[in-house]
Amino acid sequence: MSAKLKGILQELVGDDTRAVALVGPDGQVVEAVTKRGAGDLQHVAADLVALLKVGAYCARKLDGGDLDHVTMTTDHLAVLAVALGPGHYLATVLDAGGNLARARMQIKRRRAEIAEEIA
Repeated sequence: MSAKLKGILQELVGDDTRAVALVGPDGQVVEAVTKRGAGDLQHVAADLVALLKVGAYCARKLDGGDLDHVTMTTDHLAVLAVALGPGHYLATVLDAGGNLARARMQIKRRRAEIAEEIA
């Protein structure tokens, strides 16, 4: 991937962010920026893609339209997975209580640039 994509991902890493990763349709991490405690993101990327595909299926079944994102929170972290287009996803891992709204807004602002880089 390009240096520009890596730079965009680095800009998405805030103080409360552990990692940001671009994930392909096969569940493989295409590019990632990790800060701390997120080395296992590569091991769960395929599972996140499966979660997004099931979520998209449910949304279609409910006539809910296209899936935009899925958020999962636990006692220790929050995961935001955003659909970027045909088969690519952006996964952001935040500390528990991290600012999910900020993360979503930043991704929304940079979505077109990211899509251009993966096209």
